[in-house]
Amino acid sequence: MTDFLLIYCIVCLIFAAGLGLIPAFIAKEKGYSFGLWWFYGWMLFIVAIIHILLIPDKNAPVQPVPPPRKAPPVGAADEIGKFKALLDSGVITQEEFDQKKKQLLGL
Repeated sequence: MTDFLLIYCIVCLIFAAGLGLIPAFIAKEKGYSFGLWWFYGWMLFIVAIIHILLIPDKNAPVQPVPPPRKAPPVGAADEIGKFKALLDSGVITQEEFDQKKKQLLGL
């Protein structure tokens, strides 16, 4: 009986070692250590296989993040155009428009 138990344990360890190759090969493809992931897969196969499927690929090309777009500078002409629209709609008077125009032009 003890010989059968010993053979059974050895077969189970060999089978577990073989299963450990699955996460190890996936890890190798993703740029991680084959040996460490084989041992991890041998000891905790289910956890290791889920873990290796969720971690990022080290070999994947990194796409640069484009710099944020800056708003175009608002010039005096743009500001005068806004005030002209306000004048045309009757929100401000001609005197207020002239005063703001002089202020923006530096006169």
